[in-house]
Amino acid sequence: MWKDMGKDVYDLLVGHEVSHALHTPFEGWHDSPEKLAGAPRSYLNVVEDARIERFIQDLYPGLVGPMSRGYKVLKADDFFGDVDSMDWSELKLIDKINIKAKLGHLADVPFTPEEQVFFDRAMKTQTFADVVQLSKDILAFTKENHPEQLQPEGEPPQDMPQVNEDQEDDL
Repeated sequence: MWKDMGKDVYDLLVGHEVSHALHTPFEGWHDSPEKLAGAPRSYLNVVEDARIERFIQDLYPGLVGPMSRGYKVLKADDFFGDVDSMDWSELKLIDKINIKAKLGHLADVPFTPEEQVFFDRAMKTQTFADVVQLSKDILAFTKENHPEQLQPEGEPPQDMPQVNEDQEDDL
C-alpha cells in the first residue's frame, strides 16, 4: 500500500511513528480494556495522533512541510475517503476530528459548536491522561447525541471510513 507514495508520505509516516515512540507512554497505551473503560483504542488513537503530530512538528519544524504535503498526497489518493463529497452528518465526531486534525486546511470539516469544543480540546492535549479523558468525553457525547452512529461490536459501518482496525470497546 505504501509503495511509491513518495518522500513526503514517507517522512510523514516516519515522523508520526517516531513521535509515538517518543511521546506515547507504553504503560497507558497498553493498559487493559477494563482499565481504559469508556476510552476505546480507536478513539485514543485519533486523539493521541493529534497530540503526537503536534509534538513532533514542534520538536522538528522541518517536518511541517513534508507532513503537510504527505497528507495532501493521501487526500488526493482518497486515503480518508472522498473528503470533498462526504456526508459529514453521517460521520461520527471522532472520525471528523481525525480527518480535520490530519488534513487541516485541506478539509472543510463542519463542526457544530458543541463538536468544535472537542476538536479544540484534541488540538491542545498535553498529556496522555488528557488523551484518555477526552476520548471518554467524545464517546459519552456520541452516545448521548448520536447513538445511531455507534455500531455493535463486530459490525463495521457501511461505506464509512474507518478510524483504524480497532473496534469501539465498551460501547
